[in-house]
Amino acid sequence: MSEEHAAERVRLEREARGWSTAELAKRMTKAGYPINQSSVWRIESGEPRRRINLDEAIGFAKVFELTLEDFLGPALPADEKRMQAIADTVVGGYRLAAQGVELMEQGLEFAAKHCEQFPDHRRRLRGKIAIGLSFEYRRYGPTLVLLEFLKGGEKPTDPVHIN
Repeated sequence: MSEEHAAERVRLEREARGWSTAELAKRMTKAGYPINQSSVWRIESGEPRRRINLDEAIGFAKVFELTLEDFLGPALPADEKRMQAIADTVVGGYRLAAQGVELMEQGLEFAAKHCEQFPDHRRRLRGKIAIGLSFEYRRYGPTLVLLEFLKGGEKPTDPVHIN
């Protein structure tokens, strides 16, 4: 299946750049991967299609500024690639945010345990956390966890409950 993907990718990438088969052949040759125009055409349209050897695959990836993995993967139109990149960014951001909430919850648990051992530290520790969070509030804006924390409570973790 990768041979078909690679042949389709050659055509899509070439057309996206507005290059002719002759222009692609010229760029491949200049990059150190000599190929002629008719070979490019046979790769894209021949019946049967001309196979792409490993050196040529590396050359196409280089000329198109793709990783070899992307070049050999399924050919996707530019808008699909862009939408996937956007979706990946959103999912990655969510993952980081979720990890951040877990880390903050762990920190607040440590604070609660510390305050159980040293009750006279509760006010000072809460103040240190509040000062640190106020800087983050200015940078990132309000979050549910931060707003709940800043409401106050008996222990550093009392107001931090998200249902």
